[in-house]
Amino acid sequence: MSDARKSGAWSEPKPATQETQDIADKVKKAAEEQVGMVFKVYKAIEYQTQVVAGTNFRIIIKVTDFPQNAELVVFRNLEDQYSLTSAKLLIMEKP
Repeated sequence: MSDARKSGAWSEPKPATQETQDIADKVKKAAEEQVGMVFKVYKAIEYQTQVVAGTNFRIIIKVTDFPQNAELVVFRNLEDQYSLTSAKLLIMEKP
């Protein structure tokens, strides 16, 4: 096991997979309610994991045309149930 996993640190960012999108889809409505907007676009682009008593997923979601993304933190418990821990909008800097 890597040092990051032993310490409970976040993994390195990785490109989103279909599984990442599926996890994000499970909490979409809760995320929209938490940030107070309906997402016109909702595409997972990157994620990180953190092993705790379950797994946290930090997922970056493209939610509108540039320059706005959202950051979701989703917890998967040991019974494989998902819940939204936090959702916030990120304003991206121009390249």
